Amino acid sequence: MFDRFFGDEDDSGDDDPEADVEVRTNAGAWGTDVNVGSGDPSGVLDGDSWFTTHTFDVDSEESSAGARGGTEPSPDVSPRESPVGTTYPRGTFAFPASKPFMQALETRGKNGAHERVETVYVLTGQSATTPTELFGLDDPEYYESATPSSVTTLESKVARRVAASYPDGETPGVVARFHTHPGGTTTPSDTDVGSAESIEECYEDAFGTDDFEFFHGIHAYVEQSGVPSVEERHDPAALNGGVSWRGEQYRHELALYGPRFRNPQDVVIADGQ
Repeated sequence: MFDRFFGDEDDSGDDDPEADVEVRTNAGAWGTDVNVGSGDPSGVLDGDSWFTTHTFDVDSEESSAGARGGTEPSPDVSPRESPVGTTYPRGTFAFPASKPFMQALETRGKNGAHERVETVYVLTGQSATTPTELFGLDDPEYYESATPSSVTTLESKVARRVAASYPDGETPGVVARFHTHPGGTTTPSDTDVGSAESIEECYEDAFGTDDFEFFHGIHAYVEQSGVPSVEERHDPAALNGGVSWRGEQYRHELALYGPRFRNPQDVVIADGQ
């Protein structure tokens, strides 16, 4: 099943105001706060066997009361078989050259079908290098505010929600936390760098371990002139510490950084399915 919607979780930390760490990332402070809608994936991955997109809808009837520390089993979303057969060293992000994968990133990066404001999504995977799960978190439950140039998240709640989707005792091999820069670049702002360590700690606390590879990522996209042909779309090109491709309307660029948001990480384009 492609779309999986999870509702309110039985999260023992939700009543603790200190547990919901507010984290702001931005590309400059301007714009007007808007509500972030609950984006709906486009459905492009229906039937895809290796990659799964999850969106979280607080009104869903499908509950995930089995958040870590809860009373019922969590939905089993892991592990997934990686589409990339080659083994890469830790610290390398293996970007699957897969059209469904890139289409899913475009949908999440553009906040579903809603306002073009900064948003956050998380990629995880069984191996330390290759993502197989995408968590779209553009729901107001996880945000304080979002503008075209900044987003403030309740990051510990986001992290706990991702961790709750794994069975107790299981952790991913990689966690890549992305935020978007609509119309901007992949250069982290001072605010991005200043929040980097606390964001990583939120995921370590949520999973109860630091035994996974952690990446910070920035997803920038800008309007492109002309409409690329079908053959030209979703053809990834490697950059220093990132990857770029052309969609139907936007040129997308992803950059991967280490836990402190300082050093670009190695990115390889790997054959997907």
